Amino acid sequence: MTDPDEDDFLNRLHGVEHAEFVRPSDADPARAPEQCAECGSRDVRPIHKMRLYALFLALVFGVGLAVDQTLAAFLLALAGSIFFVIGPRWRCAACGRKW
Repeated sequence: MTDPDEDDFLNRLHGVEHAEFVRPSDADPARAPEQCAECGSRDVRPIHKMRLYALFLALVFGVGLAVDQTLAAFLLALAGSIFFVIGPRWRCAACGRKW
């Protein structure tokens, strides 16, 4: 953590002397939210994506090997992996909203 004098120096250096110190958020993204923002229900559940991801990879590489297109299968798996990573992590059991 930086000391206040260093923060003041950096603020002056970047021309934002009036900037205030902002503490990092206490919110933990891995912890379940208290309630759904849509309906207010407290029944918030994690979305288990690993089984679906494993099935996706097996299918992509299986088809890729069967048609002798392993490079295409690898690139498709890479693109699909991005979607699994950025996909929603939580689901409201009451209204079905995902985030």
